[in-house]
Amino acid sequence: MARRSNPRVDPLPAPRGGRRRDRRGRGFRGPVAVPGPLSPRGVPGGWDHRSQFDTAVLGAAARLRPQHAAELATIDIAVEDVPVLPRRWRDDVPLGTVVPDHERPRVVLFRHPIEHRAESRGDLDDLVLSVLVDQLATLWRCDPEDIDPRV
Repeated sequence: MARRSNPRVDPLPAPRGGRRRDRRGRGFRGPVAVPGPLSPRGVPGGWDHRSQFDTAVLGAAARLRPQHAAELATIDIAVEDVPVLPRRWRDDVPLGTVVPDHERPRVVLFRHPIEHRAESRGDLDDLVLSVLVDQLATLWRCDPEDIDPRV
């Protein structure tokens, strides 16, 4: 009886060594992040930019709350990724804006322009506080030093 030969199967190449990187800030994807035998719950993705920025905004509002609790209770603080600009806009991009409303005015901070100017996490926290104080000063028609003298 003739023996049937099995075709030769090449083994899979070994996985690449070295460090994998998080390209474009979207977090780890694919087999790196899924659960496996050595990490049953998966690999934590770490902080994403949105949650870092939201934490900085909440921290800035909490820093201002002891002195201005009543005033801050009457406004909304919102975060948008980028401002919507008309075609013929000047060179500088706004970091925040005030949307006056008779019932509930809103202060909007723009995440991408602020993150672009911050060099570190500490710079981000300081810049968010500074932009928030500037926008509140515009809304309340006062000097920024009256809101927070540390800025």
